[in-house]
Amino acid sequence: MNASRLGSPLGWFVVPVILLIVWQIAAVRLNQPWIFPPVTRVMDQLVHPFREHYASGSLLSNTFVSLLRVLLGFCLAAVTGIGLGIAMGSIRILRKSLEPMIEVLRPLCPIAWIPFAIAVFKRETLPQLFGFGYTRTVFDQVQLGMVFVIFVGGFFPVLTNTLDGVTGVRRNYLLLARALGAKRRQIFWHVYLPASMPMILTGLRQGLGLCWFVIIAAEMLPGAESGIGYLLIYASDNAAMDIVIAAMLIVGSIGAILSLMMRKIMSGLVRWHGKEL
Repeated sequence: MNASRLGSPLGWFVVPVILLIVWQIAAVRLNQPWIFPPVTRVMDQLVHPFREHYASGSLLSNTFVSLLRVLLGFCLAAVTGIGLGIAMGSIRILRKSLEPMIEVLRPLCPIAWIPFAIAVFKRETLPQLFGFGYTRTVFDQVQLGMVFVIFVGGFFPVLTNTLDGVTGVRRNYLLLARALGAKRRQIFWHVYLPASMPMILTGLRQGLGLCWFVIIAAEMLPGAESGIGYLLIYASDNAAMDIVIAAMLIVGSIGAILSLMMRKIMSGLVRWHGKEL
């Protein structure tokens, strides 16, 4: 098979099929499904996403809960990170005041914030934040501690990329806009924002990837009773490796889909980027 053939969709299909065949043969010969389950058992879990597992629900329901948590944490990170990044990039005294603290906190792994989240938020859920009790909705599964840890995972990539984008705006653009009589608001909407958009979108893509990456650790918090990360860990404790691997494949697939979606959005919004003369 030549190189061009390997680069075709058929080539992409052949390699996974070979790996699945090797996996199936090795699993059958080992004959220890609690350690290394065959492909057929894993696929059986994936083709029955509504099958209930323990008391946490199905693969599909747990995945939906995890996506909801990630969406809330990422939206908070995006709004806060973009807003603060633009403010710091536009106001020099604000940048000089906050940058040292940000540089100290930024290298911390989001998982390191779990003890802090436990101490501050305990087991409080999103409805309780707004004064409601048990609402019998999916929002009862959204613990504030989890959302906070996910928020931290996405906040710093969004902030730093936005800040770099705003501070990297060419001075010639600003001088030209002022020479043409543009007001500060016009300069922001027509110079700062478009010029920094590629970096902002890069930060959003990185932040979304980290938010999804952090969900496994976030769902280890006390009080978690659902989520794809919780199901993965619970199944591991019960030696249900077929469920573990199925959950891992779901986590990886959704991560790839989210990354692809962000790439499509980036290519659509900043088609002009890199085409300057």
